[in-house]
Amino acid sequence: MKSLLSLFTLVLALTLLCVGESALPRRSTPVRGAIVGHLEIPRLRISVDVLEGSDPNILAVAAGHIEGTSLPGLSGNVGIAAHRDTFFGALKDIRQYDIITVRTTGGNFDYAVNRTEVVAPSNIDVLHQTTDPELTLVTCYPFHHKGPSPKRFIVHATRIGEVSLSTSDANSGPRQ
Repeated sequence: MKSLLSLFTLVLALTLLCVGESALPRRSTPVRGAIVGHLEIPRLRISVDVLEGSDPNILAVAAGHIEGTSLPGLSGNVGIAAHRDTFFGALKDIRQYDIITVRTTGGNFDYAVNRTEVVAPSNIDVLHQTTDPELTLVTCYPFHHKGPSPKRFIVHATRIGEVSLSTSDANSGPRQ
């Protein structure tokens, strides 16, 4: 009987994880390497998964959510980094008002580009915390430079519109 209960608990936990829910309390900070969401910039044909962390191992396979910044869906500044020679190379062509969508299990969040800037790598003020929902993208600069980059290219965007539920959330009905 005890093994049957253990098996049922395991099946329930795996089922909940597969539909984007967890039997465990949600962490305020995702585990390093966990999927945070998916970032898309349709006009530039950028489509990349976002994992928690911004170390070289993460950035070799995806964009990285910068530790210490807000998570998508919460108020504050969400920082996401990726390499210019992989996922963020097309940022060289980004324009004001381009739409950036971050899809998460909690919903889809649209941001409009406000401005771009080039800063020194030591300038972490670009990731300042805010009370409004904002998005900051970070990549190396110049775009065609070989080797370690002397600067960083920054994209600043502000969340727009209503939050839309992701497909998995829309199918699960209203939240209590």
